[in-house]
Amino acid sequence: MKKIMKLTLVLAFVSSLFFIGCSDKKNDEPQPEKQDRFEVLKNYLSNQNLDLNDILTDWLTTAENVYNTMMDTDPSNDYYIIDIRSADDYEEGHIKWAVNSTLGGILEKAQDAGGKPIIVVCYSGQSAGHGVVALRLSGYTNAKVMMWGMCSWNAETAGSWNSNTGDAAVGSSSWMIPYNINENTTHAAPELMYDATATGAQVLEAQVAKLLEGGFKGISGTDVLSNPLGYFTNNYWALADVEKYGNIKEAYRIQPLTLENNEYLNLDANQEIVTYCWTGQTSSLITAYLNVLGYNAYSLKFGANSLIYSNLEAHNWSATQIMGYPLVKSQTENRFEVLKTYLINQNLDLNDVLTDWITTAENVYNTMMDADPSNDYYIIDIRSADDYTGGHIEWAVNSTLGGILDEAHNADGKPIIVVCYSGQSAGHGVVALRLSGYTNAKVMMWGMCSWNAETAGSWNSNTGDAAIGNANWMLPYDIKENTTHTAPSLMYDVAAGGAEILEAQVAKLLEGGFKGVSGVDVLDNPTGYFTNNYWALSDVEQYGNIKDAYRIQPLTLENNEYLNLDAGSDVVTYCWTGQTSSIITAYLTVLGYNAKSLKFGANSLIHSNLESHDWGDSQIMGYPLSQ
Repeated sequence: MKKIMKLTLVLAFVSSLFFIGCSDKKNDEPQPEKQDRFEVLKNYLSNQNLDLNDILTDWLTTAENVYNTMMDTDPSNDYYIIDIRSADDYEEGHIKWAVNSTLGGILEKAQDAGGKPIIVVCYSGQSAGHGVVALRLSGYTNAKVMMWGMCSWNAETAGSWNSNTGDAAVGSSSWMIPYNINENTTHAAPELMYDATATGAQVLEAQVAKLLEGGFKGISGTDVLSNPLGYFTNNYWALADVEKYGNIKEAYRIQPLTLENNEYLNLDANQEIVTYCWTGQTSSLITAYLNVLGYNAYSLKFGANSLIYSNLEAHNWSATQIMGYPLVKSQTENRFEVLKTYLINQNLDLNDVLTDWITTAENVYNTMMDADPSNDYYIIDIRSADDYTGGHIEWAVNSTLGGILDEAHNADGKPIIVVCYSGQSAGHGVVALRLSGYTNAKVMMWGMCSWNAETAGSWNSNTGDAAIGNANWMLPYDIKENTTHTAPSLMYDVAAGGAEILEAQVAKLLEGGFKGVSGVDVLDNPTGYFTNNYWALSDVEQYGNIKDAYRIQPLTLENNEYLNLDAGSDVVTYCWTGQTSSIITAYLTVLGYNAKSLKFGANSLIHSNLESHDWGDSQIMGYPLSQ
């Protein structure tokens, strides 16, 4: 698990930046005050030669250059090529020398570059722009985008560009020809609220982490044309090109766009800022940079090629850009049995993960308040930064579900408690932690709803009786008889070991976020899901069940009960509160199932009928909140 466990430059630091100074129970000093640190970041970027004009210098190369460089006899000039397409598409055909990553994981992958200049490859050359900005702002100043992405490498991988050129703006009333560009005006800069002591380097690292966590931010030209007043649109062309081709209605032309000369102040930080260029590649870099600055920015996908393709005399996609270089396909096979065997041998079967995995707010509070620091917990709160700031457990640090493994690196051997709104998303985090070596990680039952009435909204708003009187709730019960199915396919390199596959599957789990479905949706279409009621049989007999549900319990690898699940269906698990089912859902997702947890469990279905396991005011402990 070495890659997934190591400290990266990215999300682990976000929480420490936002919340430097979280005290422990023996330190009652006030937390540092938050203030707008935009000017600190601006000055740092300018002084480090990381203004936008620096980022937009020598940032693009061609497939031809990449191929010729890698094929020459001089290894000293080789590139480190990172392909951020999906794992499936990478396996179907990739550049011989490329490694696969996600956009979110690009900084970690870049650590293996060994000083080589980095080329980022995606489908079209657009998402790669976000990756290159993150890299350049993180010290990899020689990172570049491969122009046109994999579309330029081979006809087999050219589908993205072949399918997305168009003339949406030709003849549209929202396309101004002759041109009519808005006059630039001055606005306030965005606010970047950080601790008053945060340095420019710290703020930059945190903002880059946010950029990568948010993924590629793009918008279609059709959407902008249909509502030009809904966006602050910047046409990033030379004036001569605007005069020749026209512009989107109500667009501005802020070009150049730098911090040093304050052109950024011509952007309205209160609006969604859309940048468009010829191909969506330059605008991707600008968009990424603006998001790092705190703007809510979007790149117009495929640029002018999606708007006025037939009119373009240059910068237009065509078959001449397809170089026809060879593709390599991964030698893969189904490695499910390898993962299964590894999990069993490491005592990581589902019954192991479902052992001592939950604790109470009362236990957490009492443990942290006692006089013994040796039993303290490391508490990770995965709610939004805003909600954390609004009120959190005094000793908690803030993270995201996606960044929880990085944050756990700071636990220093303490048992970990994961806190979310309701105790459900935390289950996914605990599975990721337990499968990654943190076998003492636990969920705090009922989440922050149990800590204080001010944070109890999630549970207070989501109990209900959707199943009572519903034709798809079977009372008396009618559980379906279990049958045997095949296991999921986990296609990995033929040499991949169990630890490697587990690490990759956990990464997929965290990247995919919490996987839940409402009880109403399942009741409306019970045959659309493979539903597993994870109750004791006596409880099914007492309360009933969702129509066409099964009861596969216990559910282990070692005894093959998992084969009673249908890997070809959406597997929905439900329990009493959605907390156990979250653990099971996360585990099944790691195994390769398309699994979902029924949110809020029986409390959303038959709350009024429940004699136990039900949410109520008695679960709210009234412990203090820190801000």
